[in-house]
Amino acid sequence: MRVKYLAVLAAGLVMACASAGTRSGPRKDSNVITREEIAAAHVYNAYDAVQMLRPSFFHSHGATTLSAGDTGLPNVYLNHQLYGDIQSLRQLDVSAIREIHYYNGPEASNRFGLGNVSGAIEVITDAQ
Repeated sequence: MRVKYLAVLAAGLVMACASAGTRSGPRKDSNVITREEIAAAHVYNAYDAVQMLRPSFFHSHGATTLSAGDTGLPNVYLNHQLYGDIQSLRQLDVSAIREIHYYNGPEASNRFGLGNVSGAIEVITDAQ
C-alpha cells in the first residue's frame, strides 16, 4: 500500500514538473496588438481591430479633470504624435499598421506628457 502511494505521488510530481515549462510559442502581451493578429481578424480600420481584439483598450475611466472635453477615454497617437480621440482610429487603414499599443495613465503620461491621465493608444505604422 505504501509503495503504491509513493509511486502515485512520484508520478504526480513528474507530471507537475514536466508541464510547468511547456508553453507553445511566445507569450502574448495583452497591451499590444500585432500585425499578424490584425491580419487574422479581417478588419479594415484600427478602431475595428481594437474593438475586436482588445476591447479593454476602450475602457473609460470616467472624466479625470473638470475640462469639458475630458471623456475619460485614452488619447490616440500615431507614430509618437498626438493624432486624436478614439474615433480617429476609424480613419487608420490596417494595411500599414505594424502594432497598436495601449498605455495606462501613468505610462502614457510618462511617454507622451501631461494630458494622458486616461491612458493612450499608440498606432505604429511602417511609415514612421
